[in-house]
Amino acid sequence: MDPSFKRRSFFVCLALVAGLTALSWRLISLQVLDRQMSSQSSSARSNGSSIIPASRGNIVDRNHTVIARNRPEAALVADLHHLKTASILTRAVAHRYASQVAGWKSLNDAEKRVVLAKNRRAIVNQLSDEDLIKEHLAYATEIIGRELRIPSSELLAKVKKGSARVVVKKGIKEDLARRIEKALQERRIQGFSFERSQSRYYPMPTFASQTLGNTNYKGIGESGLEKSHQDILAGRDGKREMKRDENGLVNLLEAAQVTPPKMGKHVKVTLDMGIQAIVEDELGMAFEAYNAKKGSIIVVDPYTGDILAMASRPHFDLNTREGYAQASSGFAVSAQYEAGSVMKIVAMAAALDAGVANRNTVVDCGWGFLKRPGFTVRDHHRYGNLTFDGVFVKSSNTGVFQFGEMVGQSNFYRYLNDFGFGQRTGFIIPGEAKGKIQDPSNTRNFASATYGYGVSVTPLQLAMAYSAIANGGILLKPRLVESIIANNGAVLDQTPVTKIRRVISEQAADLMCLSLEQVVLKGTGRRANVPGYRAGGKTGTAKKWNNKIKRYDIDQKYLTFGGLLPVQNPRFVCIVTIDEPSDLGEDFQIGGGTVAAPIFSQVAGRIAHYMNIAPTEAVPEGSVPVALNPTQ
Repeated sequence: MDPSFKRRSFFVCLALVAGLTALSWRLISLQVLDRQMSSQSSSARSNGSSIIPASRGNIVDRNHTVIARNRPEAALVADLHHLKTASILTRAVAHRYASQVAGWKSLNDAEKRVVLAKNRRAIVNQLSDEDLIKEHLAYATEIIGRELRIPSSELLAKVKKGSARVVVKKGIKEDLARRIEKALQERRIQGFSFERSQSRYYPMPTFASQTLGNTNYKGIGESGLEKSHQDILAGRDGKREMKRDENGLVNLLEAAQVTPPKMGKHVKVTLDMGIQAIVEDELGMAFEAYNAKKGSIIVVDPYTGDILAMASRPHFDLNTREGYAQASSGFAVSAQYEAGSVMKIVAMAAALDAGVANRNTVVDCGWGFLKRPGFTVRDHHRYGNLTFDGVFVKSSNTGVFQFGEMVGQSNFYRYLNDFGFGQRTGFIIPGEAKGKIQDPSNTRNFASATYGYGVSVTPLQLAMAYSAIANGGILLKPRLVESIIANNGAVLDQTPVTKIRRVISEQAADLMCLSLEQVVLKGTGRRANVPGYRAGGKTGTAKKWNNKIKRYDIDQKYLTFGGLLPVQNPRFVCIVTIDEPSDLGEDFQIGGGTVAAPIFSQVAGRIAHYMNIAPTEAVPEGSVPVALNPTQ
C-alpha cells in the first residue's frame, strides 16, 4: 500500500474520531450537565401565548353621554415555579450586583454586557441555588414594591405563602403595568407577568342601575341591558405570542406575533341622563321624606315610546355592587300590583271612544254605594249626580263603574287588553312582569277592574297606557335602545318606533287629556299642579291584599300618580309609584294625591325647565312648585 495513502487515511480517520468525540461530548453536556437547566426551563417555554382581552362597547345616552365604558387593567401574577428555577435567575441577580457598582449608569451597552457576564460567572461559582433564588426574589419585590408603593416585605410574604401561582396585585392601571414590565425586563427579572383584563366602569353608578345592569367578573352581562345586549357589546379577544431570547426567557416588552382584539359595538339608549338625574334626585328625596319601602318613577316620550328616565328603589351601585342582592330587579318593570284609581282611565276612555258618553254625561253615584245582583260597589265618599269630569275629579268608584257598564263587560276587557294590560310590553330588559287580569267572566271582578282592583299592572304598563292617551290614542312599544353604533361612529342598526295598535280615537284621547287636567285643577291631583303649565293626571291609592288576614289592609298601600305635561301636545308622561310610605304621623292622610302627586309636581317642573318647554300658563307672582313635604 502506498505510504502516502496510509498517511491520508490516518488523518481522515483521526478527523472523524475527533469530530465524533466532540459531538459525543456535546450530547453528554446537553443530557447530563445541562439537564437541570433544560428541565427547569421547559415550563417557561411551554407557555407561549397570552390573551389580549377585547374592550366591551360603550353605552351612551341620547345625547352621547357615556354611561358605561371599559377600563383596561392588569393583574400582576407570580409564577413560583419560575421563581424557584435557579438557572434562569442568574441574569437578574447579576444585574442587581452590577447596578450597585459606582459608574454603572455611565457604561455603554457593550461595557454593561461585559460586566454582567463577569458577574454571572461569579454568581454561578459563589452562590448556591437557594441563595440565588432568595437574591432574585428580594430584587424583584424591591423593584415591584417601589412601583406599586407597597413595602417589599409585604410582597415577599405574599409570594412565599403561595404554592404555584400567586396574584400579587389586581386592578393595576395599564400605564403602571407597562412601567413595571419595562422595569422587570431591563433587569432580566423572571417569574412575574401581567394578565390583562377589562373592567366595566359606570360614571354615574347609581343612575338607572337595574336598567343598565352589570357584568360579572368575567366581563359577561349579568343583568339589565348588559345582559340583553351581551352579544352586541362583547368584542372578540386577541392573542399575543410571546417572544423569547436564545435562552428561552420571556421578553415582556415585545411579542413574536399579535392578533389584535376586536372591540364590541356601542349601544345608544333613549335615556336622557339630565332627566334621569332629576328623577333619581326626586325619588331619593321622596324615599327619605316618606320612609317608603319600594317605588319608581318613569318618564316617557309619548310619541316615540322612548324611555327618557327610569328609576327604581331600592337600587344598587353598579361599580361596587353594593345593594345588588336587594335590588337586582327593577321595581319599574318587575312590580305587579293593583294600582287603584289611576286605572280609571280605561273605563272612562272606553266610554268616550265607544260613543256611549261625553264629558257632560251625568251619572247618579248612589250616595256612597251601588247595589248589583250578588255584590255592592262602595265609594270612598258620598256622591250624588256627577258629570263625566266630576267622576274623574272626585275619583268616584260607583261613577266609573257605571261608565264601564255603558261600555259593556266584554268590551271593557277588550279595551283593557288593548291598552296593554295583562301582557308584557316587549321591553328589552330581562325580568319584565306580565301582570294579571282576574276572571273577566265574573261580574264582581268586572266592577272591581273598572276602578283598579282585580287587575295587577306594572309601572311600565301604566306609562305606556298613559302615553297612548297623550299621543292621540296609539299604544307604543317602549323603546330603550335607539341604535347600535360601530367603533368608527357609523350607525349599524336603528330601532324603529313601534306602533302596536290604535286603542282609542284621537278625539277621545284629546277629551281624556282635558278631563285629566280637571283632576289636577280641582280634584284629587291638585298637588300635582305645575305653576306655568297645564298638567293633567290621575291619582291612585290602592290597599294591598293581605293573605294572612284575607282582606285588603288599610295600613299597606300603593300610591300612584300618572301624569302628562303639557295637556295639549304633551311632551312627556310621568308615572310615580310609591310602595308603603310610613311614619308620617296620625294626621297625615296617605293617598296618591298627598304622596305621589307632589313628587310628580317636582319632577315635571324640573323636567319642563330642563327641556326648555315654553310655559302654557301665566305664572302667578311668587308662585313656586309644590314643595315635597309630607306634612302638607
